[in-house]
Amino acid sequence: MSQTVTNTSESGKIIPDEGALGNEFELTAKDKVQLDIDDAPFLLDPDEEESPPPAVASANSLLKKEAPKQGKSKKKLIVVVSILILAVIGIAAAVGYFLLEKKTPPPVAAENPPVVVVPDEPAPPPLPAEYNLKLAPFWVPVTTPEGENRFLVATFVLNTKDAILNTEMQDRLVTLRDSIYYYLSNKDYAFLLDPANAETIRAELLEAINHYLVQGELKNLYFDQYLLQ
Repeated sequence: MSQTVTNTSESGKIIPDEGALGNEFELTAKDKVQLDIDDAPFLLDPDEEESPPPAVASANSLLKKEAPKQGKSKKKLIVVVSILILAVIGIAAAVGYFLLEKKTPPPVAAENPPVVVVPDEPAPPPLPAEYNLKLAPFWVPVTTPEGENRFLVATFVLNTKDAILNTEMQDRLVTLRDSIYYYLSNKDYAFLLDPANAETIRAELLEAINHYLVQGELKNLYFDQYLLQ
């Protein structure tokens, strides 16, 4: 703001002082504008706000650049710590397993009961083979007390356990049959058909057969068929 200074002359008239104030009070148009802006900062256009000092701007840019680096460093640190934790857990598990295996006693094998070997009973000796030589039927003519001519049909089985004797009987079969037929044909009807004479007939037939055997003695003779026709 400017001030008007007046001087009075000796005659009492006021003489305007047209001189300028000191340099320190002189204001230029530029200083006026600057002053008004400083006194009313709200008059500034937002786009024309003063940029921060270079030092502050550089500090902000450094902070912006450092922020991602610090984020990456934190991530790396977290990964490294996680790996270390997992490694420690793995080592602890391995040590625990080793100690557990070391402390656990090996399983004791169950003792097998003693095996008692029972000797097998000796097998009974095989029974000697039996040979049965069945003779063809004998037709022996007989006369009944009533005078009827009939036939006695008889079949015999020669039994032995001697293979050699069995072979000899087969070789002398015709001779043995003749001796049996001769014996039966010389007995009468009453003797041949009396049941009480069965054992006598058996014994006498064995004697007749053994008369022709050389390799052994026949002991068994069975009646297979013995009837009157």
